[in-house]
Parts: sequence; C-alpha cells; structure tokens
Amino acid sequence: MLHPMAPGKPKILSVATATPPHYFPQSRLAELAGYSDAQRSGFFANSDIEGRYLWLDPGHVRTDESAEELNDRFQDGARELARGAALSCLERAGWSPGDLDFVATTTCTGRLCPSLDAHLIHDLGCRSDVQRVHVGDSGCASAMVALQQAANHLAAFPGHRALVVAVEICSAAYYLDDRLESAVAHAIFADGAGALALGSAGEGPSVIEHRTLFRSEHLDAMGFTYPGGRPRVTLSKDVRRIGASMMKEMTATLLASHGLKQEDVAHWVLHSAGRRVIDQARRLLGLSDEDVAAARAVLRRYGNMSSATVIFVLEELLRRTQPVPGDWGVMMALGPGFAAEGALLRW
Repeated sequence: MLHPMAPGKPKILSVATATPPHYFPQSRLAELAGYSDAQRSGFFANSDIEGRYLWLDPGHVRTDESAEELNDRFQDGARELARGAALSCLERAGWSPGDLDFVATTTCTGRLCPSLDAHLIHDLGCRSDVQRVHVGDSGCASAMVALQQAANHLAAFPGHRALVVAVEICSAAYYLDDRLESAVAHAIFADGAGALALGSAGEGPSVIEHRTLFRSEHLDAMGFTYPGGRPRVTLSKDVRRIGASMMKEMTATLLASHGLKQEDVAHWVLHSAGRRVIDQARRLLGLSDEDVAAARAVLRRYGNMSSATVIFVLEELLRRTQPVPGDWGVMMALGPGFAAEGALLRW
C-alpha cells in the first residue's frame, strides 16, 4: 500500500521496548544459578548489572527444564513481548497494524515454525499482503541486520512503512554446567524486545548507510551449541578484544565513506554487550563517559538482551538527549560470525 510520503532516506520514526513483568536483582540470580565459588560469583557481582527482567515466575523458578519446556517458555515470552513492543512502537508512530507494508523480526534464543514474523503478523492483525522477513541466529547483531533489510525495502519502495522487531528470551537458553563461559552468560543475559518503525518521511534520524564487517577467522568465538537439544552459549574470552577492534574499524569505514571525522559524531548507540566490551570500545574509539552513558545505563538496568539491546540503547539515548537536525550518529552491534553491523544516522 502506497502512502503519501515523500521519497528520501529511510527514517526511524519511533522506538519502543518491552520487558517481562518480573525483575530479578543480580544477587538473586546468582543464588538461582547455584554458584558458590568466588570466580563464578564474581561474574555476577562485577558485571555492572543491578538486575534483569526474565520471562520467569519468581515463585516457580526451575533449573531442570527440558529442552521442550525451555522452547515452550521461549515461544510464550517471545510472542507476548514482540507484540507489546510492536504495538507501542506503532502507537508512537501514529500507525495501525494495517498500515504496515513490511515486517522484519529477529530472535536467536528459541525456535518457532512458522517463524516469528508470521506469528507477529497474526498477533497484530496486519494486512494479508504485508511483506516479511525473519533474521534468525545472527545473535546480538540481528536487530541491525533486520534494520538493514527494512531500510533496503524502503529504498526500493519509498512510500512504504516498515516495522522491525527484535525479541530474545535468553532465560530459555541457559545451560548449567561447570564451564566458565556458561557462568559469564548466566551473569549478563536477559529477556526483552525492541521495535523500530521506519518510513521515508517524518521526524527521526535517517539511516544514511549500513555496513557489515565480517571476520570468519573468529567464526567460533560466539554462538550456540545444542548438546542434548538444549542451547548452550559459546563465548570466547577474546570477544571483548575482537568486538571492540571491529567497532573501531566499522566506525572508520562508515565515516570515511561520507568524508566525516569522529568528532563529527554527536550520538553513539553501542550494543551493551558487557562491561568489559564497553570499556574496551570506549578506549579504542577514544570516547567520553557521556558517549557511552546510554549503553552503560541499559546494561545496568536490563543486562544484555542480545539482539533487542541496541534498540534499548537507542531509546535510552533519545530519552537522555535531544538531537537536533544535522546531528550525526553511529549505531553498532556485534554478533556471531564474528560480525559487526553498523549504521550511520543523521537527524
């Protein structure tokens, strides 16, 4: 359906997020994980995370769920949070579900077939001719990949309206064993959903360019394995070094293609991967504490919600600041592969 919108670069017109109803202090989550040694307990205490929202009933927490039970919980939480974030985002954009021409969804913490996009289209009541794509198993970078797909669609169909929804139920992807990387994952990952409404005209930052940086020599640095059918996180200790280096390279690539310098960037939307990743990225990029304040705030209040996190950071940045026309921004996330996904924004 064509709408009366002037052609131009795709714009992010509204942002919304959703979290589960129950919040768990970090100390409580350390107890539930059952770690008694100082090293593993320290991952929780030194994470800079105060607490996380999880799709769990605090009165009925189990650590012996079967693979089927985990995926059932994922499906319930993913559909509910995706719908909540989507409806809030549409309301802020002044749209109804019937206005949508393109829907892009993403998740990596469970399985749905039909895929999440099909369920969301049903749950929202979108038109029967809405176009769609689902980005699966790209981890924490998935929302940026979905944003790229939505921006590409709008470049081809400037009058269309698009919705991006990223949702993760990381609490349905736990694996209790004695591996240190499992303990790190249990200390940082959380549940949540984020949504972006995109169109060709209106108020909001334009997506000027999107770039992908892929380093297949680090293919095994991050991801999932599935022993016994249960998801188990793979998380190399080198992720913070690799990720921060790729963020620096991504920034240089995005800016150079438009003749910009780093000091031209007023706003930084960086995936809250973890305390050490943020610290390393800040040092390598020479950013100020204020530049990474939104990323730190999201990590502190929510933890790392995988693909949804970067949308939370954008929402937090817009809450904290008031971008003015002409401001430049850089939005980046990291994911398995190893990959960095980045977008150059301009208000």
